[in-house]
Amino acid sequence: MPIATALRPFRPDDRAAVVRLWHDAWHDGHGAVLPAHAVAERTLESFDLRLGPLEAGSLVADHDGRILGFAAIEGNEIDQLYVATEARGTGLAAELLAAAEAELVRRGVRDAEIQCSSGNDRARRFYTRAGWRDSGVRQAPIWTPDGRRETHPTHIFVKQLSSLD
Repeated sequence: MPIATALRPFRPDDRAAVVRLWHDAWHDGHGAVLPAHAVAERTLESFDLRLGPLEAGSLVADHDGRILGFAAIEGNEIDQLYVATEARGTGLAAELLAAAEAELVRRGVRDAEIQCSSGNDRARRFYTRAGWRDSGVRQAPIWTPDGRRETHPTHIFVKQLSSLD
């Protein structure tokens, strides 16, 4: 069943709710597919730290003052896309993805990317249904709180975006 939401740019007062949603949804989607030490490092504080540079390019799905979705855009990439557990199956993720795509188009991006960790089959199916093409797996860097270099097998999805004209 659809949820009436406002899709809008991230605001500073969204920070705590976005950090909590991102933490919970990330652990749900990645907790079983990334190495245990990487999962253990993904604390609320680490997501708060990581959000800083992504704020300016982020969108949120706001339902009556409650943040139910979050998307971060960086360069030509939808860098993060997460929806609260209770909003799954409502169409909100597809709506948020479409809004992020539209924002990329507005910024002049035609060839877009999304990364999806190997093993995150739910996300892989979702991106495929949304018209994204899996261009293959590579060892992509994963973010670490202390800046060390680690990689994980990652599907690189690509999509050629159409102009809004």
